[in-house]
Amino acid sequence: MRSMTRTRLFVAGAFVVGFGLGWAVKDGHGVVEAQSSDAPFLMQRIYTGTDGRSHVENIPLHADSVMEEVTGMRVRVSPPGSFSDWHVAPGRRYIINLTGGGQLEVAEGKVDLPAGSVEYIDDLTGQGHTTANVGNAPRVSIHLEFADQNQHIGPLGNGQ
Repeated sequence: MRSMTRTRLFVAGAFVVGFGLGWAVKDGHGVVEAQSSDAPFLMQRIYTGTDGRSHVENIPLHADSVMEEVTGMRVRVSPPGSFSDWHVAPGRRYIINLTGGGQLEVAEGKVDLPAGSVEYIDDLTGQGHTTANVGNAPRVSIHLEFADQNQHIGPLGNGQ
């Protein structure tokens, strides 16, 4: 029970850090506001469409958002210029980008993953997506693995 409490505290802390970074992002000229205070914080959901390709949709996060039980956490460090060719996710998970210039490619094109962004990775079948670090520094991200792999989060656009 104690380890579950620690895990929940860590996950809560990771989300606070991720969301905090989402509100203010360094751009080389100082700190700029990433999203207006009137707009909800948006998470990007990467999912498999009926066409077998991966797509992206924005999901607002707020007090009523689904809470997930997390069974595992990994910190990943991707060096500048790293690239992972087309692949599907090994399981549903959140990815919180702490640093670096990550980028995914899906059916709609390239999706930037700036520091502070949060993704819900849900493309378990089909063509998948590519992942790249297009920044000049290592990309550090936290991957939170869900206990319930059947849970679907978000508006699930296009009937997904």
